[in-house]
Amino acid sequence: MLDAYRAFSPRLAELAGRVLEERHVDVAVRPGKLGGAYCYSVIPGLTPYVLLNFKGDVRDVATLAHELGHAVHGMLAADHSIFTFHAMLPLAETASVFGERLLSDAWMAEERDKVVKQSLLVRQLDDAYATIMRQAYFVRFEREAHRIIGAGGTMDDLCGVYLNELRQQFGRAVAVPDEFRWEWLSIPHLFASPFYCYAYSFGNLLVLALYALYRTHGESFVPRYLALLAAGGSRSPEALLKDFGVDIRSESFWQAGFETIKGMVRELEKAA
Repeated sequence: MLDAYRAFSPRLAELAGRVLEERHVDVAVRPGKLGGAYCYSVIPGLTPYVLLNFKGDVRDVATLAHELGHAVHGMLAADHSIFTFHAMLPLAETASVFGERLLSDAWMAEERDKVVKQSLLVRQLDDAYATIMRQAYFVRFEREAHRIIGAGGTMDDLCGVYLNELRQQFGRAVAVPDEFRWEWLSIPHLFASPFYCYAYSFGNLLVLALYALYRTHGESFVPRYLALLAAGGSRSPEALLKDFGVDIRSESFWQAGFETIKGMVRELEKAA
């Protein structure tokens, strides 16, 4: 993972390595430990802390790359005040998802086993669905749910809306059983962090589009990208990306991200 970071930017690898060297990563799986993964940049100048449950499989290594991306984002922005060094929500996933893409590309370049390459590509596509399309549908449901509740809607109304949205996602490809009408009750973001999920869709699409720029421009992309991270939350996402040379109102910019996904599908077809 550090090699993948280093091939892109020695500075990123240095910062990610510092988190590990200072033992700010809790990796052990223990009874009663919180599940999932998390990175907390506490204050500027303090090396962030990372929590994850590491068992050594591919997904765990990718999760480490993701969470250390969050960490280096906060470390690069340490010159800002405590009020502005945290990235705003639409940009909060930028460094983390970019770190995963660096790792995935490094794996794909080194791997020679066709079956393993297929597995890696399927995981990438699965993650793209889970972090873009699925999150967007959560937002669609959430907006409609609040409208329904305001109009005096019932639990059955909410379940019906959710099931319809879920079936629309999969179309004729997957038969969604009626029991999934209750799935929304198990999505913690809908209750603990209302109207949060758009940031996952935005952040992941943003990184796919930025990564397409990196592949086009090569080394000249790197200092501009590091400057974007170093800006933290000091300005609006639109302003920061405009400085970067990106117009977030341009359809062609976003389309470049979808072309990256299409590229993954083509690679999977070739590996089959």
